[in-house]
Amino acid sequence: MGALTRTSTEALRGRGRRSGGRGVAAGAAATILAVVGTAVPLASAAAPAQAAQVATAANPSQEVVIPRADRATPRVDTPLAATGTGFLHRQEGTDGYTWTDFASGTSTQVPGLQTLPANARVRPVGAGGDLLAISPSPARGAAWYTLLDPHTGEQRDVQLPPHHTFRGTVGGKVLALESATSTTSSAGVLLDPGASATQPLQITGLPEGALLSSLSLQQQATDDHGAVISFRQDGAYRYGLLDPETAVITPLPEAMSGEGLDILLSADRIAWWGHGYAGLRWLPRGDFSAGTEEFPLPDDAFPLALLGDTLLTSSPDTTSGTALGRRLTARPLDGTEPATVLDHLALVSDSPPQAADGSALFVGGTGSGDWAVHRFTARPGGTPAHEVAQPLPPVSAKLLGLSLYRGTLGRVDSSEGRIAIHQQDIGTGPVPVAGAAESLPVGLPSSTVRCATGEDCVRMVEGNGYGVSFLSETGGRTYLETRVDPYTSHVRMQLPGSGGEVRDASPSYVVVDGGSPKTQYLIDPGYDRVIRSRPVQAAALWYSTLWSAAPASPGTLTAERLTSDATVPGKPVRTVRTGVACVPTELQATARWLYWSCGAGKQAGVYDLTNNHGFAVPSGPAMLGDGYVIRHDRTAGELKLTDFHTGGPLAERSFAALPAGPLADDRRITWTVDKYSGHVAYVDADRRVHVAADGVPDSAPVVGEEYTNGNVAPRTTSSYYSTWEASFHLSRPVDSWQVDIVQKATGRRVATLRGGAVRGRYTVGASWNGREPNGALPPSGTYTYQLTARVGGGTAPVKGGSGLLQVMCGALPTHVYDCDGFPDMVAVRKDGRTDSWEGHPQGHFYNRSYTADWPTSSTLVPVGDINGDGYADMLVRDSAGELRAYWGFGQVYFARGSNKSTLLGKGWNTYDLLTSAGDLNRDGRSDLLTRDRSGALWFHAGTGKGTFKSRVRVGTGLSGYTALVGMGDLNGDKTGDLLGRDKAGNLYRWFGNGKGGFGGRVKIASGFRSYNALVGVGDLTQDGRNDLVGRDTAGNLYRWAGNGKGGFGGRVKIGSGWGVYKALS
Repeated sequence: MGALTRTSTEALRGRGRRSGGRGVAAGAAATILAVVGTAVPLASAAAPAQAAQVATAANPSQEVVIPRADRATPRVDTPLAATGTGFLHRQEGTDGYTWTDFASGTSTQVPGLQTLPANARVRPVGAGGDLLAISPSPARGAAWYTLLDPHTGEQRDVQLPPHHTFRGTVGGKVLALESATSTTSSAGVLLDPGASATQPLQITGLPEGALLSSLSLQQQATDDHGAVISFRQDGAYRYGLLDPETAVITPLPEAMSGEGLDILLSADRIAWWGHGYAGLRWLPRGDFSAGTEEFPLPDDAFPLALLGDTLLTSSPDTTSGTALGRRLTARPLDGTEPATVLDHLALVSDSPPQAADGSALFVGGTGSGDWAVHRFTARPGGTPAHEVAQPLPPVSAKLLGLSLYRGTLGRVDSSEGRIAIHQQDIGTGPVPVAGAAESLPVGLPSSTVRCATGEDCVRMVEGNGYGVSFLSETGGRTYLETRVDPYTSHVRMQLPGSGGEVRDASPSYVVVDGGSPKTQYLIDPGYDRVIRSRPVQAAALWYSTLWSAAPASPGTLTAERLTSDATVPGKPVRTVRTGVACVPTELQATARWLYWSCGAGKQAGVYDLTNNHGFAVPSGPAMLGDGYVIRHDRTAGELKLTDFHTGGPLAERSFAALPAGPLADDRRITWTVDKYSGHVAYVDADRRVHVAADGVPDSAPVVGEEYTNGNVAPRTTSSYYSTWEASFHLSRPVDSWQVDIVQKATGRRVATLRGGAVRGRYTVGASWNGREPNGALPPSGTYTYQLTARVGGGTAPVKGGSGLLQVMCGALPTHVYDCDGFPDMVAVRKDGRTDSWEGHPQGHFYNRSYTADWPTSSTLVPVGDINGDGYADMLVRDSAGELRAYWGFGQVYFARGSNKSTLLGKGWNTYDLLTSAGDLNRDGRSDLLTRDRSGALWFHAGTGKGTFKSRVRVGTGLSGYTALVGMGDLNGDKTGDLLGRDKAGNLYRWFGNGKGGFGGRVKIASGFRSYNALVGVGDLTQDGRNDLVGRDTAGNLYRWAGNGKGGFGGRVKIGSGWGVYKALS
C-alpha cells in the first residue's frame, strides 16, 4: 500500500464537536503524489460577471461586476380591462396605471390615474374604441361610474339612475340593475355612456315570474355582441343571452341552470361548468335548440377562456418543481391532443380579463426571466393566436447584506422569495474572477435580526468554521445562527439575553454583544457553549487569540488565548499600548495588524504587531484589510483606503465611489473587505456588486491555528493513529499547498502531500498513512513536516506550518525495543532483577523501572525482529544451553511470564558469544552471529519466521577478542557491521559484505581495555548514524557517536551508577 493523502477539511479540533454534513472525505486513497485538497466547487449557474476597469487613486486595477440578482418571483402585473386595441394594467414598480397598445407594444402611464377604489371594476366600453368604465367612480362613489380615456387620462363621471348599481358592460353599453324593494322586483337597464340624454333601455324578455339576479356580469361571459345574464325563476337559477341592441334576454335551455356556474362566451359557443360537473358543457350560440355538448376534462383542469374551437384551462404544474403557478393548456374541442401554451400562470390569471373583441389576457411564462402579459386570440381551425402584449422584466432583488471571506462572496437578498445567502467564488488572485453562484438550501429565518431598527438589512460576520454568523429572534428569545454551505448543518443556539449584534468571529469562536442585558458573550458554537460573559467592550478575534480593550485601562489592549473552557480570563499573552488616552470602542485584528477606534469622530489607529509600533489613521466606519484599512467617507461619498503594508501609513486615497445611504454604519451591508484575500466589495446604485482588488501587495500566508494528532502508527488498527493528520488554518487563501515529511535523523524525505486551492472556511487538511510512496514502512522515530504554499505564482514556506511528528511502530531501527524509534536497553542486575531503559531524545537513557527477573546465568541477546511481526524480539540462552526466542510486543519489556516464547534449540553452550549485527545478507531479515570456543565465527541467517537457517562459518581466529559487538549498519550500505576489541584494548571494525560475511578488519581506536561492557546501541543521538555505548569499571556509561563512515567521535559521559548491572543488552 502506498502513502495516503486526504482532502482539505475542517480543523481536526472538530473531533467531538457538532458534526456537519461534510467532513474528511471518505476513501480518499491515492498515491503519495496525488493532488488532493481542492476546495469544493460552487455548482449552480449564475449570470456571467462582467470584467471592468476601476480607477483608484494609485493605479487602475481589475474588478469584476456581479450583475444584480433578480427576484425568483416574477414581476407582478394585474391586467384590469382590455379593448380591441390595448389594455389597462397595474405593474409592480410603476406608479399609477399603464395603458399598453396591442399593435405597437407601447406602454404609457395614464395621466391622473393613480389609485382606484379597492372594489373597483374596470370594463371595456365596446371593442371599437378604448373607452373604459370604472365603477364605483373614484371621485363620486357607488352611485356613479367613471368613463376613462386611457390615452389622455380624461375622466368623465356619469351618474347612474336612482337606486341602480353598475354590473358591467356589453356591446358598448353599461348594464345597471335596480335594487329590489318590498314592493318592486329587480329591474335592469342598458345605458348608453356616450349620450347622457338617451333614455335607459329597459331589459325585457324574462319569463313570467322571473327576477334578474343582482350578480355582476362575468368578464368571460360578455363581448360586443351579447352577454350571458342570470335570473331566478321558480327558485332556480336560470340564464339568458342579453342582446345589447334591443335589451332583450333570450332564455337559454333549462339544461344550463344552477347556482354559481362559470360562464365562457365565444363568438359561436356558450359554455359553462360548475361544481360536480365531469367536464365542460356547451351549446351553439346561434341555435339553442341544437342540444348540449359535453367536453370531458381532467379533475384538476380549470376552464379559463373559450377562444374559437379551443378551451384554455389551468392545471397544476407537476414537473418543474417550482411554485410559480399552474400551467395554461390549450384543449381543442375536437378532442385532439392538448398542448401547454404557458408553463406557469400568475394568480391574477385565475380570472383573466376578456377583451371586448373576445381575446383573453394571461400573465405567465417559464419564470421571472420571460414573464409577460400574453394575449390569446381565436383563430379559425387552429389553436388560438398568441402574442406577448407586455414583457415583464425581472425585479431586482433587494440586497440586504454582504460578506467577503477568503475568496467567497456572500450576498443576502430576497431573490428566491425568502431571505437567503448566495455564495459566489470570486477567486483569490490579484484580479477577482467571478465563478458560479449558489444559494444555501436553508434560508435565513424571517426573524433574522436587522442591522438597524426600521431598516431591511442583515449584517453577517464571516470567519467562523460553521459559516457566517448572525442573530435571530423568536418568541422573545435571541439565537446565534450560522450558515455555511449547501452540505453542512448549521448552528442555532439560544443566547442568555435578548437582542444585540455579532461583534466578531474566528474559526472556533464568536463574540456577541447582547442587547439586554448589555453583556458580551464569548461563544464556542461547535459545542453550543457560552464560554464566558463579561461587560460589553471592544473585542476582536484572530483565530484563538482574543483582543480586548478593558474600560478601566484607557489605551491598553491585551490578548489572551481562548480555549473552550476558558470561563475566566487567561493570562495576557500580549499587551499593546495605543499611546492615546481613550478607551477603544472597536477592535479588528489580523496576524500582523491591530486596528482600534475610540468611536465616531474620535481617534483611530493601527498597531504593527510585528514591528511593535503604532500610528494614527483617519476616523470613520472602517474595515481592516491585509496591510490597509478602508473607511466610508460619507461626506465625500467615497470609500477611501490607507495603505500601511510597509509598516507606516501612506496618504489616504480614494478607492471607489459609494454615496452615503440611510445607514450610519453600512459595513457588511453596502460594502465589505476580505482581510484574508485582498479584495473589496461594494454595491452600486443598480444593486450590482463590484469586487475589486485592493491594490496593496499581499502578505505571505501564515498559520493562524494548527491542529495535529502528532503521531502515526502505520501498522495499527486504531483509527486515530492509523494516519497522521494535520489541519492548518492559513491567514489567506492559497492556490495550492504541499507538505513534505522528512526523517529528522537523516534528512531523507519520505512523503510529499499535495493539495489544490484552499479558500472559504476550508483549511489545509493533510493526512498521511505513515508509508513511503512504494508502500514501505519508514523507520520508527521523529520526523519533521514543512508546509509550503503557492500564492500568486510564487511558492514559499508557510510561517508556523512546520513541526515534528512521530512514526510509531514503523520499520524497526537497530536496538529499538518499543515503537518510538529511540534505542533502548535491558539491564540485568547481579541478582537477576532487570530494568528497562528507554532512549531519550537528548542522547542518553532514562529508567522505566524494574520489569522482569532473569537468572544470572542467562544470556540476553537483542536480535531485532526475527518473526516478521514488526516488533523487536530477544534471544535468551539459559545455563543448560537452550536458546529460546521471546517475542516482543512493542514495549521495552521482556519477561518469562509475560512474553510469548519459542524454543529454538539446544546445545548453544557450544558458543561463548552471541550477537546480532542486523541484516548481514541484505534480505531484510535480522541475522545472528556466534563464536565457538575455537574462535570460529558463524553466520545464522534469519528466516523471518522466528527461526534461523543452518549456520555458515564466516570467520576464524577470533578467540583473541574479548568482545565482539554487533553494530548494525555503520556506513550506510544497508548491511550490518561488527566491532571487536582485543586483549590490548584496541577496537577494530569489520564491514559486512552483504553475503553474511565481512571484509578485512580495520583498527579504529585504542584504549578500550577498561570497559567491561560494550553495546551497539543504534542511533542514540538521532542523527541517522549508529552509536556505541560502553561502561567502565567505575560504573560510568559513555557514548561514542558514529560518524557514518565506520568510525566514532569522542566519548561523552551519559550516566553513572551502572556498575550494579551484570549485563547490558
